[in-house]
Amino acid sequence: MRLVFAPEDLECPAPGHCPVATTTLTELAHAEQLPTCTIAEGSTWHRVYSSRFGHTEANRGYGDARFSPFNEAGTDIRVPTVYLAKTPHAALLETVLRDIGEWIVREVSEARFYGQLHVGLTTTETLQVADLRNSALTQLNIPRPAIASSAQEHYPCTRTVAKAIHASTQNLAGIVWHSRQTEISHHPDTEALVLFADRLAKGRDGLALTQSLTAVGAIGEGAGRIVLDELLEDLGVTVVSPLS
Repeated sequence: MRLVFAPEDLECPAPGHCPVATTTLTELAHAEQLPTCTIAEGSTWHRVYSSRFGHTEANRGYGDARFSPFNEAGTDIRVPTVYLAKTPHAALLETVLRDIGEWIVREVSEARFYGQLHVGLTTTETLQVADLRNSALTQLNIPRPAIASSAQEHYPCTRTVAKAIHASTQNLAGIVWHSRQTEISHHPDTEALVLFADRLAKGRDGLALTQSLTAVGAIGEGAGRIVLDELLEDLGVTVVSPLS
């Protein structure tokens, strides 16, 4: 059975005043001149994800994220993706806490974390990805707000860039950048990574569980809850019952 997703959304909300370097980056993609870097086999990443997915199962096309969802160029086939971050805290900030910078009241309902899991994953193959980290953007003379730290309302524009990167004949497996969420939460620069699952030579086996008894679990208990509580305490956020 073919899955049905919401229509692809690549329409800029303010085309006359768009902060995203869409034209520059798509032209670089078409010209095979995107900066790239290698994600080495055996590198460790962290993922926070819905329990409806397996720990190495790609999101097949749901959501509203910086570099997904989008369709393969020239088709209506949705490109599946996996979002990762270099630290557990960054993985939380990029997912269940990604809008924390907009909060006035520093409280969050525990219901936000229901059904959310954490996992440590290791790459089992070498991956070539587009490099949109700070140093690469500086070399391109592109400021962070023009792609890596643009506001959520311009996700359609950053998705347009991701679509061009996926279509590039450089045949890249994803995009790496420095997390906006860790930046606005005053944490050190931390890498975030989105993988195009259709570019993993080993498919789901391109990622494997890290060798640890606490490698995977719910973020509401055990090792996951410890990491979550550490981050919330650092951010000055209180968890409240959904019945409060």
